[in-house]
Amino acid sequence: MDRRIVLAGLAAAITVPALAQTSGSPSPRQPGAAGGAAGSSGGGASRMSGQQMTQADMQHMQQTMQLGMVALETSRIAQQKAQNADLKRFATFEVQEQTTLAEVLHSMMDPATTSATGAAAQSSQPGAASGANAPAMQMDAQSREMIQRLQNTQAGEAFDRQYLQGQMEGHSALLQVQSQYLQSNPQNREHMNVAKIARAVITEHVALLEDIQTKMK
Repeated sequence: MDRRIVLAGLAAAITVPALAQTSGSPSPRQPGAAGGAAGSSGGGASRMSGQQMTQADMQHMQQTMQLGMVALETSRIAQQKAQNADLKRFATFEVQEQTTLAEVLHSMMDPATTSATGAAAQSSQPGAASGANAPAMQMDAQSREMIQRLQNTQAGEAFDRQYLQGQMEGHSALLQVQSQYLQSNPQNREHMNVAKIARAVITEHVALLEDIQTKMK
């Protein structure tokens, strides 16, 4: 579990060149770094490639951000409450990677959204994340209930197993979203590359979670 943000460097190098200058640092990137790389969601076009953003592209981004928001919020809780050392490390990696993925997707949907504003939206409004013009991402009732259960569960084995199960289910759903999008024959190359990178990282995380689960039995 010593691998850190694979997604940050790869996504910056392949999809948002303006982010490459600071992709290795967890600190906020300079405002406007991704602004020239993405098109307005209102215009429905991506300036990264000059290609129109299709309904499938938008659906993929929204589903990925919605599921990622749940993984992010639950992992923030686990950073404080997880007792299993591997799970605690996993929660830290998950927070870093979901934050990075959200930054990339927000920059694609809304050029006015920077990494700083995107992160602020997620940290200040649990259950909702949006950029200046990007559509708001709202958690469903089931996700909010799961987060509430985690918050109410005392630190210990019961919490660890509950968090682990939620992450396995969430990553399975995230993996399905990436696979379905890639099977839809997407035409936007940069968007497709984001989905491919996300799928690779999610697959790795599933393997890590399965390994942790085996050790906890």
